[in-house]
Amino acid sequence: MVRWWRTNMDRTGLGAGQIAGLFLCAMIFIPEGAPASLPAQRRAAGNWEVTRFGNDLVIEHKPHMRSSAERAAAIVQMARRRFYALADTSFPFEIRVLLASSATEFARLTRGIVPDWGAAAAVPDEGLMIISGLSEEKPMSEAIYHEVAHVALHALSRGPVPRWFDEGIAMRLSDEWSIAYSVRLARSALANRLLPLHSVERVLSFEREQAALAYAVSFAAVRWFEKRHGDRALALLLRSLASHSFDEAFVRATGSDSESFEREWLRSARNSYALVGLADDMWIWSILIPGLFFLALGVRWWRNRRTLARWKREDRDSSGSDEPLDEHVSETY
Repeated sequence: MVRWWRTNMDRTGLGAGQIAGLFLCAMIFIPEGAPASLPAQRRAAGNWEVTRFGNDLVIEHKPHMRSSAERAAAIVQMARRRFYALADTSFPFEIRVLLASSATEFARLTRGIVPDWGAAAAVPDEGLMIISGLSEEKPMSEAIYHEVAHVALHALSRGPVPRWFDEGIAMRLSDEWSIAYSVRLARSALANRLLPLHSVERVLSFEREQAALAYAVSFAAVRWFEKRHGDRALALLLRSLASHSFDEAFVRATGSDSESFEREWLRSARNSYALVGLADDMWIWSILIPGLFFLALGVRWWRNRRTLARWKREDRDSSGSDEPLDEHVSETY
C-alpha cells in the first residue's frame, strides 16, 4: 500500500536511497472513462488536486494538468496490463503518481536527486511515481511505462533484484530500444568498454552518456536472456520472484546461476557487438572505403600492365617470320 505523505508539507522528503529508476519510450494512449475527483488539497507550493482512477491508481496534479492526469491514467493502466502479460500473471498493487507541471517542480519534488538527464523517478516501496508531464527529455508515455515496470516489479518481488534486471525489464516493458542504443553498445564493445552488469547498480551517479550505456547494457542482457532461454523462462523468473530470492528464481527459471549468466552475456556481447561496431564505425569506413577504392585501381592498373606486356611479347614472336605463306604450303588439295 502507498504510505501517504502529510498533506500540508512540501513534497521534498525523498531520500537518496529511495529514488529507484528513470525514464524512456513512446506509446499511443486512449483515455478510459471519466475519473472521480477527490477534494483538492492545499500544498506548500500551490494548489494540488488528488484524482482517483478506480481502486488502484491515484494521480496528484495541478488544476491545469487535469487532462494530462487523465492521459497519464490511461497509460498507467496499459502499462500495468503489459507487465501482467510479460510475467504471465496478475496481482493487485496500488500506484500513486505525482504529475509535475514543470522541470523546476520535478526537481523540487525529487529534491534534485535525479540527474539532469532524468524525466521521471519511482519510489517502488511506496508505489510512487514522479513524472514530469511537460518534460523535454522524454514523452510522458515513455516515462510512465518505464516507471510502472519498476513499481510493478517491486510489488511482485519478495526481495531486491539486481539493478540491471530492474532497468532491463523497464526498458523491455516500455519498448524504448532504438538504433542509437545498438550503436552505443557496438562502439563500446569495439573499444572494450562494455559495462559489466553489476556496474549498473551505480547508474544514478553516471553522466548522461554512461547512463545511456548502462540502460542499453541492461536491456541487451534481458533480451539475450529471452533469446537464450525463451520468453516463458522470463515469465517464470518474474513469477518466481514472488516467493524466491532473485538468485533462487534465476536458477529455477534457467537451471544456472545469475553470476554465470552475467559472465556469459558479457563475453557474448563483446564478440557480437564488436563486429557490429566495426561495421558501423564511420571513422573506420571513411578510411577503409577510399583505401579499397584505390587498391582496386592499383590492381586493375597492374593487370593492365601485365596484359600490355603479354601483347608486346606476342607481337615480337609473330614478327619473327616474314616468309611468304605459300612457301610453307606443299599442296592445298
